[in-house]
Amino acid sequence: MTRVLIVEDDEILGDELRDVFTQWGFEASLVASVHDFWANVEDYQPQLVVVDLTLPDGSGVDIIRDVRSKSDIGIIVMSGRSDEIERVVCIETGADDYVVKPFSSREMVARIRQLMYRTGGVAYTPSAAVNTLETGRFKFNDYVFDTSAMALTDPGGDEVSLTTLEFSVLKTMVVHARQVLSREFLLESVHATNWAGSDRNIDNLVSRIRKKISAPGSAPPVRTVRGVGYMFALEVEPF
Repeated sequence: MTRVLIVEDDEILGDELRDVFTQWGFEASLVASVHDFWANVEDYQPQLVVVDLTLPDGSGVDIIRDVRSKSDIGIIVMSGRSDEIERVVCIETGADDYVVKPFSSREMVARIRQLMYRTGGVAYTPSAAVNTLETGRFKFNDYVFDTSAMALTDPGGDEVSLTTLEFSVLKTMVVHARQVLSREFLLESVHATNWAGSDRNIDNLVSRIRKKISAPGSAPPVRTVRGVGYMFALEVEPF
C-alpha cells in the first residue's frame, strides 16, 4: 500500500485529502507544518509527499529542496496559485508535479498512480536521509572543490582564493546543484559564521563567485531565478 504524507495547514482540506486517499486504497497521514513534517517523515517513511507551499512555519519549497537532496520519493505540490514562475521554481527545485487548487480527487489520484509507476514506489528511509554530499570533493567545469580543505582549484591547477563567506555560499550551491535556492536559504547557510547579512549581500557574494568560476565563452555557472534566488547550473560530480 502506497504511503502518502500530506503537508497541509488547512485542516478541512487536509482531512478531505486524507479521506480521499484512504478511500482510493492509499495509506495517508497528515501534518500541518514544516516542523511536523520533519518530526514524522523518517518514522512514517512515505513513498509520496503531497505538500502545500504556504505553511505556518516556512515554505513548502524548503521541504521540496531538502527532501530531494536526500531521497528520490515522489513529490507533488498543491497550490492555490497558477503562476508559471512558481510552477517552474518548484519543478526545478525537485518537485515531480504541480497541481492547482481546486482540483478533483480523481485527477490527484491519477497523478499519484502515474508518479508511483515512474518512481517505482521508493520510500523515504532514515538511511536515505543521510546527505553524503555535505563534505568531500567535487568537480565542475574542470574546477575541483574540496569542501573539507576549503579549497577551490581552477582547471590549470591553481588555487582560487575564496573568502569564508564565498566558500559557505558556494558549498551550499554545489551541494544543491541544479536546484533553485532562495536568498533566504543562502543567508541561512552563512549564519553559522555569525555574519548578519542581507539579500543584497547575498547578491554581491554570488556575483563575486560567478566571476571566479566563469569560463570565457561558457554559460554562466550560476543562474539568476528572477524574484526567487539562484541556481548552480553546472553538472557537479563528486569524486
